[in-house]
Amino acid sequence: MDAANILRNRGLRVTKIRVAILEALGEGLQALPYGDLQKKLSQFDRTTIYRTLLALIDKGLIHKALEENNESYYALCSDCTSNLHNHNHVHFKCNECSSVQCLHISKEVGLSIPEIVIDSIEITAKGTCSTCLLTH
Repeated sequence: MDAANILRNRGLRVTKIRVAILEALGEGLQALPYGDLQKKLSQFDRTTIYRTLLALIDKGLIHKALEENNESYYALCSDCTSNLHNHNHVHFKCNECSSVQCLHISKEVGLSIPEIVIDSIEITAKGTCSTCLLTH
């Protein structure tokens, strides 16, 4: 991943913290909890990390995949812009190892309710991930 180029393409200055966050989230396929990001980025204070996460969300580079038990999980965006977060995927949390993944689905999920305009749908599924299924 070329984090510096990604930042420039979105009109953001390239800073050490922005690059570090994008690289940390790009290391694996799982969303990372804020606590883990703080540990990985211990050279930065937590306020700077939090403000940078908000800026990256605002520019459509990352999203909050899940918020549970006072812990926020963050993941890279794939098709988002600064104007629109477009997440046609399911957020999955494993009950065994607590990992959170963005699982892309082949069909777009839709919902229609009379006299209501729906702008977005967020789906969180919980169960056992494939890694835990193999080890149990």
